Amino acid sequence: MSVKESSEYDNYMEEDARKNDSYSVGLDKFFDEPLPVVLQDMTKAKKVVESDVWKSIYVHFKTQADMVEFCTKINQMIPGKMKSTYHPLSDVNNCLFADDDIAVAIDPSKLVPKRKEVAESTADDKYWESQWKGMPAYTQENANAFRSVTMKFRSKEDYDNFAVKIGQEVTDKTKSIWHPKLNVTKNLKLRWVEEPRRTNPKHPMYIVSKGRADTMITSRSFARMHIPHYIVIEPQDESAYEEALDNFDIRQYVTLLVAPFSNHGDGPGRARNWAWDHSMTIGATSHWVFDDNISDFYRLHENERIRFESGVGFKIMEDFVNRYDNVYIAGPQYRFFIAPDQSYPAFVANTRIYSALLIRNDCKHRWRGRYNEDTDICLRVMKDGDVCLQFNAFLQGKCATQTVAGGNTAEFYHAENADNDEFKETGYNTEGTVNKSQMLVDMHPDVARLVWRYGRWHHWVDYGPFKTNTPILKDGFDMPSDVNNYGMTLDRDFDYKNAK
Repeated sequence: MSVKESSEYDNYMEEDARKNDSYSVGLDKFFDEPLPVVLQDMTKAKKVVESDVWKSIYVHFKTQADMVEFCTKINQMIPGKMKSTYHPLSDVNNCLFADDDIAVAIDPSKLVPKRKEVAESTADDKYWESQWKGMPAYTQENANAFRSVTMKFRSKEDYDNFAVKIGQEVTDKTKSIWHPKLNVTKNLKLRWVEEPRRTNPKHPMYIVSKGRADTMITSRSFARMHIPHYIVIEPQDESAYEEALDNFDIRQYVTLLVAPFSNHGDGPGRARNWAWDHSMTIGATSHWVFDDNISDFYRLHENERIRFESGVGFKIMEDFVNRYDNVYIAGPQYRFFIAPDQSYPAFVANTRIYSALLIRNDCKHRWRGRYNEDTDICLRVMKDGDVCLQFNAFLQGKCATQTVAGGNTAEFYHAENADNDEFKETGYNTEGTVNKSQMLVDMHPDVARLVWRYGRWHHWVDYGPFKTNTPILKDGFDMPSDVNNYGMTLDRDFDYKNAK
């Protein structure tokens, strides 16, 4: 099928076009005074390191009994008000006797838990719960540690002796541990499955990819779930991707779509628009579009992030979005933004949707801009008073920006402004993200600011003005009252090594 681009792509590289955009100044009324163009360093301030501290680590405890065992092993009492302590307590170089020469009485009653603030049910909690009917069971409560304490060490010898006492392996890169050691692979064999039937998403699924035939990360994830999907590529990559389909044994699930352009420098938005055009030619009313570096997808429930191995997770998100008249973009949250021991609503409205997006084809906005096109399209939708909806009940395991070769990593992030000594020495370019962040600030100066954080440039967006955008149920929709798990069951012994 030959699909033409429905319109010329606007990469918004012209500054005048960005600053004169009709959506750039639509929210002045929400601000008493203008925000600064560049915000101060928003990196969390580092604590002052004491001169005699060789290393420090956080130690967390699930229960009081766990902490009693720990204190017994290190022969050291850690009272409830103590947030940090040295081990050993005294510097052995300045003492005649070691701290553990004399047995310490461990009083469990003094190992009190940290103060817990009991959160009252809010209107927001009641809202999402009222809407999450006829959906899978979802429980996500705060399950914080009983206590956490910072252990400080004066030397490597002290650190190594501590490791022997508690029976855990620690390194110079260790920042925190649990005692006893958590079984980090406990979820390895856990999967949400749907057997014997498999439910696929209703709407077509597109992956936009360039120069990554050697990884095919998102496509391989879909293939494991037996989900048919399209991969949008450029002509120069066709032979490499054709070969990769056989190398990874995923051909039966993949249809390659070769776009009618290549190496245009406009960013991935152009290919995403073309995928949108393709979905309309096949009669779709909505479509999914994904980055090509998403390794897995997860269901969050009962304080566990567990992978799902079926397309049913996407079908559930589709069904939920389909209830509303004004939800135009939706998608799952990033896995690494969700701490399993914290409480989250099943979904939140009116924030940005990244990397995995379900888009209604009647959305009046299309992709534009060379950079940050996902944030831009979400902002324009929300400035219209409509809704972007982000799921916490379902998550995506996205690889971090600039960590996978190919795509924008090579074309933009490292190539741009790369005439600096840092890039020449390390191959990593902290200035490579300044242009993409500045573009969003130019396009949306009412809500976006440029910030320096974690060693490179970022954009910061205030989503507060859109809190009043409310999903509107379709006329005649009868809200279910029951729980619908869509046939999902938890397989506790999933054969992940042989999963195909």
